[in-house]
Amino acid sequence: MSALCVPPSAVAGKAQAAYRSRRARWITDPTAAESDSLTIALHPPSERRVAQNPDAVVAWVRAWHGYRGGGRVEWETRRWPSFGTQEVPVRLVLSGATEIAAAAARAAEWRTLTARQACLLDGLGPGTATLSSAIAATHTRWLELDEPDFGRLVAAVRWLAEHPSSGLFIRQLPVPGVDTKWVSRHRALVETLLEGVRGDRDLGVRSLPRMCEVAVCDRTLLAAAPRIFATSLDELAALPVTPARTLILENKEGLHALPQLPATVAVHGGGYAVHELADVPWLAASDVVYWGDLDTHGFAILDRLRGRLPHVRSLLMDRGTVERWRRLAVPEASPAPHVPAHLTGPERDALDAVRAGGLRLEQERIPWPYVVEQLARMSEAQP
Repeated sequence: MSALCVPPSAVAGKAQAAYRSRRARWITDPTAAESDSLTIALHPPSERRVAQNPDAVVAWVRAWHGYRGGGRVEWETRRWPSFGTQEVPVRLVLSGATEIAAAAARAAEWRTLTARQACLLDGLGPGTATLSSAIAATHTRWLELDEPDFGRLVAAVRWLAEHPSSGLFIRQLPVPGVDTKWVSRHRALVETLLEGVRGDRDLGVRSLPRMCEVAVCDRTLLAAAPRIFATSLDELAALPVTPARTLILENKEGLHALPQLPATVAVHGGGYAVHELADVPWLAASDVVYWGDLDTHGFAILDRLRGRLPHVRSLLMDRGTVERWRRLAVPEASPAPHVPAHLTGPERDALDAVRAGGLRLEQERIPWPYVVEQLARMSEAQP
């Protein structure tokens, strides 16, 4: 028998391949899904192949006579001089997504998919013109949910669509079973479906504000406040303070260790969120000094800040500091790929040194008496 002859046992694998490749398209258009078809060529043998192994050909034909799977086996007549007239199977035709899914041993999964798709369309519709494609694009994610979680998904998306600007915290959403952790796990799925329903991905909820730690290094600037406190960015912007100088630090430990500094307020930068501080009016109007870690990320953060505040100066971010305290550095495990555009010459020189050496020198590693000395010089220097 020809090695190309397709036995009934091969149907499931071929149907599974078609099911996997077509499933998303079927979900997008259920009507077209049931008019789809899969034709599996069975490649009957030639007369020469029959002559080589007639017993195998007989067994193959009998196997197709005994086929009880889905689809329609089509037969054709072959007239061979040596074997007479024979009926041989030439193709199997599976009609519709349901039949293809059954042949692929995915009937139960397909029933779940079609039932849940109908539930999503009914529960979230009419939505926008992209709702069907959003449902199809996310089918692998909502298919894996258990029934309670799937019900929560429909209820959550529907509630968010009906309340586009609730202003609630996620923890306050009045959807049974939907808490902060649930939304965190399924947020991308919720946002994609919400965009299909409403046209945008905004959940309309509030997040806790970013809290920024502040050290008032000159108590005369804000006498009624604690020396060190945390506040939101909005409240930070509203503080009645006008320091001559604002020191932005990368790490909170350094903030708490700062000495008294005349006319100075210090602020924790928040890493790559440092650029948000540029929206604080009194800070932007002051002499801004940034002191970050001596590693590629520290310089990337400085570069980001200077992109918003061109007048920002750096402290202890020069090659001399790198070389003086190199012995206190450790290897930088994951260097930043960022290519800075706003560094000064000395800062670029320092970045080249830490990048070439693969170094990470955290600001707190520099001996504190030396730091205090440099802070004093900073205070004495004119902006």
